[in-house]
Amino acid sequence: MEILLRPIPGDVRPESVFVHVMSRRPYAFWLDGNLPAEGLARWSFLGADPRFLVEVRDGTTRVVHRDRKEILDGNPFDAIKDIWNRFRTDGVSYGDIPFIGGFVGYFGYEMNRYAESVPAGLPDPVGAPDSFWMFADRVLIWDQKLRKAWLSRILLGGEDRKSAERDMERDVEAILRASARPLPEVPGHSRDDASAEVGMFAGMETRETYLEKIARIKEHIAAGDIYQACFTHPFSCVLHADPFELYRVLRAVNPAPFSCFLRMGDLAVCSSSPERFLKLGANGLLETRPIKGTRRRSGDEAEDRARAEELRASVKDRAENVMIVDLARHDLGKVSASGSVIVPELFRIESYATVHQLVSVVEGKLAEGVHPVDAIRASFPGGSMTGAPKIRAMEILHELETVKRGIYSGGLGYLDVRGNFDLSMVIRTVVCREDRAWFHVGGGIVADSDPDDEYRESLDKAAALKRAILLCNRRASSIPENPA
Repeated sequence: MEILLRPIPGDVRPESVFVHVMSRRPYAFWLDGNLPAEGLARWSFLGADPRFLVEVRDGTTRVVHRDRKEILDGNPFDAIKDIWNRFRTDGVSYGDIPFIGGFVGYFGYEMNRYAESVPAGLPDPVGAPDSFWMFADRVLIWDQKLRKAWLSRILLGGEDRKSAERDMERDVEAILRASARPLPEVPGHSRDDASAEVGMFAGMETRETYLEKIARIKEHIAAGDIYQACFTHPFSCVLHADPFELYRVLRAVNPAPFSCFLRMGDLAVCSSSPERFLKLGANGLLETRPIKGTRRRSGDEAEDRARAEELRASVKDRAENVMIVDLARHDLGKVSASGSVIVPELFRIESYATVHQLVSVVEGKLAEGVHPVDAIRASFPGGSMTGAPKIRAMEILHELETVKRGIYSGGLGYLDVRGNFDLSMVIRTVVCREDRAWFHVGGGIVADSDPDDEYRESLDKAAALKRAILLCNRRASSIPENPA
């Protein structure tokens, strides 16, 4: 295997490239850090037409090549480890660039049954694979800090280097042409849109059933079964627009450091996640950034600052956050070198378009001989979306939640051919299929949780998603079917 990396001269505009070159391809991705922050969202990665696909359904892992299919039995985490090992390359460095090619996709929440002994079998309204990966052998790399771009190309056995270099020349020309083209308008938005036309969103839980289930979780907490559980509930609606149109609106109304768009045949994922599930850097350092604690933003500047400070000082939210930090320390400790797990940041406030969040950071040095997939499996699913203790919390949530979570609250991102990876926590995310859209919201329940407050908080987290869908549907309904 050989990797070619070519700098792209001139002004590269990633959104224009994806709109004009990649957005309509059957399989495409845009890992889009569109809210730059210190230590986060420096890089964006774009690509289409993957070399092959990896799909996990019902415990079976299928590798779909352009001319054949391969079926791998056994634990899907082990199957993905085996596939990744085939394309691992050691001792290759390209400066700070964290992804030069490899796998782009996700581990859905129900991969939990292959990481731990937990129940399965909830209804699945979406039908997404439990895990899905595209092998990206061509990647457009964008450095937001330096405003520079590169094109990478992975050559597998038997491929001609000169032919690949000619293909890269044509791709660079197409990227520069697309960058010079104007972008279609993104529908405007206002803060009032989130409360309009709420009847179009069908929820699986009424306020009454939600409060009943929170009461049952608190009974489990009082009995000593768990300390915390992250209860989630889904919404669905009609979507009149192409999913990529929805993504463009979502990234405008709710920019986030782990935003992304995936098109996977008849499925699409539009995510504006603020949370990192797990990262393994080239230096062998593992990092997770759990979020626990939320306050709704205010349009009044003084009130908005006060809400952020209230969150920072909240005894309840700090206790909830530290429970998940302890769980993350435990998970990383299973795969980290002895004594290397630390908490460099505790109770950091991060502010997004609709909410303030309480964030902590946990790090550990990957132990020698531990495979990156085993590090993922040790922490999966992320504790901020399960509760603690993790296994018992997942068992209780399985009893209370009505449908599979699917992609939601899993891990989404890339697995690089050099062995590093970066996965977001799949929250603030819409999954689209045909003319339907689905999304989940939720929150961590602890002993002193107020059920009404928790219900309102979950709806606050849905506001940006609802607003983006409404804007897309309104725009679609205002465009004549056969414009003159």
